[in-house]
Amino acid sequence: MAVIGAGPYGLSIAAHLRSRGVEFRIFGEPMRSWRAHMPRGMFLKSEGFASNLSDATGNYTLSRYCADEGFEYSPYGAPVSLDVFTRYGLSFQERFVPEVENALLTRIDRTSKGFELRLTTGEILNAAKVVIATGISHSAHIPKSLANLPCDLLSHSSSHYDLCRFTQQDVVIIGGGQSALETAALLHEAGARVQLVIRQPCIRWNETPSGTRRSLYDRLRRPMSKLGPGLGPWLYSNAPNLFCRLPQEIRIARVQKALGPAGAWWLKARVVPKLRIIQSHFVRTAEAHAGRAVLHLQGLNGEIRHIAADHVIAATGYRFSLRALPFLTPSIVSELRAVCETPVLSRNFESSVPGLYFTGLASANQFGPAMRFLHGAGYTAKYISRDITAGLHRRQLPASPINKSSKLVKAP
Repeated sequence: MAVIGAGPYGLSIAAHLRSRGVEFRIFGEPMRSWRAHMPRGMFLKSEGFASNLSDATGNYTLSRYCADEGFEYSPYGAPVSLDVFTRYGLSFQERFVPEVENALLTRIDRTSKGFELRLTTGEILNAAKVVIATGISHSAHIPKSLANLPCDLLSHSSSHYDLCRFTQQDVVIIGGGQSALETAALLHEAGARVQLVIRQPCIRWNETPSGTRRSLYDRLRRPMSKLGPGLGPWLYSNAPNLFCRLPQEIRIARVQKALGPAGAWWLKARVVPKLRIIQSHFVRTAEAHAGRAVLHLQGLNGEIRHIAADHVIAATGYRFSLRALPFLTPSIVSELRAVCETPVLSRNFESSVPGLYFTGLASANQFGPAMRFLHGAGYTAKYISRDITAGLHRRQLPASPINKSSKLVKAP
């Protein structure tokens, strides 16, 4: 049993497997994406009560960690800092998954008994089952309209931990979601001159917590969930097992449209009055000129504008593609049933290649928008660990020979 990835999903799955007595090895640098690919000073968009990793008992929550360590915590209405969450993730790993191996997978091949894995350490090992829990790695999306810009003028928002390198520079941010808005705010506060380009006519903001008890009617009409208020978020949060039964076309459409780009309520005051925002525009083409990036924008009304910058940051989200995973061989990719570049999965997250499981963003088209967020780790860990344990039990059950008189005979 091998788990590839040591972020919230990989650690949660490993913690559940460990509690069930399943032998496994887990590879990756713990919480790497959160420690190296999120900007310093960032806060999580999810509320405190929705920012937990998952152990088998469900007891080691962010709330408990903060209480133990003396950090301030509120289940709702107070943002969680990246620093505190990362510390919590590392504490979870040390407590429940101390056997994490700091190695990366370079290649996976099928064998007659499962899979052969090759690691950056040079080790070659065999595993009967493999769980891919690499999170957003290899999934950063940059629009084709920016493809002509060289790497020194263009980057994805996931490429930056320290934004101070852009002090006193002109920076354009592309995107209208939380990543774009918070990156823009942090850049402005670091002394950069920031312009924000969004396709929408206006920025969508999550509603500010009222602090008052909602009426029974409002609670029934818009129930609260870990993905926010509303019947849709409640369904995505609480019933992935029902979501996966919907027709494929409906599932994919909901994943593409639900819980779209929006900013956290606490971020609005750091953005709206302080930054130059170009709304209702998108990038048609981009080019480098005299050491700077020149963007040719088109408005939704047909207006053409041109802006220049020292650097462009595409905060344009993530799109999973099987072909983007560098360790999957072409033969395995060709065997995988896929829709929209994502694997078709069973109700236990197993792909059409027996023994190969996919999680997180790769599973969203099957199990819903919750899998794009931290909250989906608990459901995923429960179902994968349960399926793997059941499979091991089936393999270990001894055969019971039956004699000619159809009476059970004790197995040798």
